Amino acid sequence: MMITSFTGLSMKALLLFHLRVGVRVAVRSFVPLFAAVLWLIMIQMDPEALVSMLAQGTFAPHPSVRHLLPVAIVAFLLPLWAAPRLSLGLGGWIRHLGFSRRANKRGLLLSLAMAQAPLWVALLVLGMVARHNGINVWQATPHLCLLLAAAVYAALPVRRRFPVVLFAFSAAACVFSGGRFASAGGVLLLAAADFASGDIREPPRTKSLRVAESLFDFTVAWRALDFKLPSSYVASLLIVGATALFVRNNELSGTILGGSVRFGACMAIAVFLWSVAAKLAERRPVWPWARSFPISSRRRVAMDSLFLGLHAVPLLVPAALIDFSATCFVLLTLPFFAVRAAAYVRIIPGRRTGAAFLLECFGAASFLALLPWTVLFWLAATVPAFLTARNADTRQKVSRWLELHHLAAGDPLSWSDR
Repeated sequence: MMITSFTGLSMKALLLFHLRVGVRVAVRSFVPLFAAVLWLIMIQMDPEALVSMLAQGTFAPHPSVRHLLPVAIVAFLLPLWAAPRLSLGLGGWIRHLGFSRRANKRGLLLSLAMAQAPLWVALLVLGMVARHNGINVWQATPHLCLLLAAAVYAALPVRRRFPVVLFAFSAAACVFSGGRFASAGGVLLLAAADFASGDIREPPRTKSLRVAESLFDFTVAWRALDFKLPSSYVASLLIVGATALFVRNNELSGTILGGSVRFGACMAIAVFLWSVAAKLAERRPVWPWARSFPISSRRRVAMDSLFLGLHAVPLLVPAALIDFSATCFVLLTLPFFAVRAAAYVRIIPGRRTGAAFLLECFGAASFLALLPWTVLFWLAATVPAFLTARNADTRQKVSRWLELHHLAAGDPLSWSDR
């Protein structure tokens, strides 16, 4: 007797839990749905006549399809929208309680039914209007209840979902056909759907996209560069402008035009990457102790290369206005330049200069201007350049101390000012 009483109390607590969760989800959908319906009614020429027509058509002894179809659409959409939210926690702590899977499914059905509460309120208002107009609303009530129950079963997230959805839609079709026998057949179809439903399907474990984590490296670089990043475009834009003047004043065309644009665009990108890489090495130097974090050197180099390359792409827009085909060759060379710039971010603090990077880019730009097919070589050279940058990141010593951007006077760790 005590066990039966305890089981009854536990089931009551479970149903109250699902009831409250369903009500909370229904409240979230009530405001936008009520506002949309109210707006549709208020924009009509005669709102009162529209509400009266909807009430008479919905609660008629034999309602037409055009009156039941909006009710059916809302009845099916609300549980479908609420099902992922209501079933999300059913595979967690609640499984440690003394409830069977069938009891959890009954509670989920109650929650899905409560998600239709905004539609219940709308039907209640329409029923009051229909009764005021002299219509017997009790004749259409079983049909509407069967339609709402079919919508709930259609949204039930179970393992054998296909037969459940098939039975639910068949039960809803019985409502549209009308007649007492059709409604009785719909009830039998819902019983078959409940029998064939099985257990609740556990939600798949999906890896969420953490935007803050994925943009952490970019955020640190942006904060380090601050207002110095836009100033890096000035010299590069001057190079592109000088290239445009050179092409226009000399009336170049054909191969000479393409070579000039390729050389000018490459040097503009090189100067920009050199400037940004030097500022990154100064204001956001590579942290050797970061090697102890669960982040590979490949990822750190790849993120720096991506950061540098994406910010260099806008420089190709004015170059494309001069010669689009030549700019495409420069775009294919950009990955090599970006990876080399990422490598020099790790080399500059030790050598205190990045002039070698400009010499490399000058040679690559010259070859690309004279021999466009060398773009294939620079694409292939991106791989060894990436490996070189990764090795440069790996060779960072944790105990390294550089005085490049620190004031030596008053620094107890400085040995040059003693």
